[in-house]
Amino acid sequence: MTEKYSPTKVKLHWHGVAFDTGLPMHEVSEAWLMSPDIIGKYVGDDELAFYEVERLEKKNNVFHLYEDNHPRFFMVGTSKLGEDLSKIDFPELANMSFMDFIRIGFSLEREDSR
Repeated sequence: MTEKYSPTKVKLHWHGVAFDTGLPMHEVSEAWLMSPDIIGKYVGDDELAFYEVERLEKKNNVFHLYEDNHPRFFMVGTSKLGEDLSKIDFPELANMSFMDFIRIGFSLEREDSR
């Protein structure tokens, strides 16, 4: 039996450049350390993003994502299902199999098409 992982709420600092002004930007958001190697966070109301921890910099128990390093990520989202995606519980998601995650996507789409 696989031991369940206890996700931890963390801060994710994004460092980049504003696309309209070209000036440096720094954004802080809440995220979840979902496993020792994956961080997940909401991106607006309609997307979830997952980042590899090894591609982020860790300082004082805070993770930093530098836009110029282009860390690998995986994003799930659609504006059509946005309201439902914001209800996904990251701690619960951390212990799901990939197939369970896919099933959630299909069930959300069925609910939305009614």
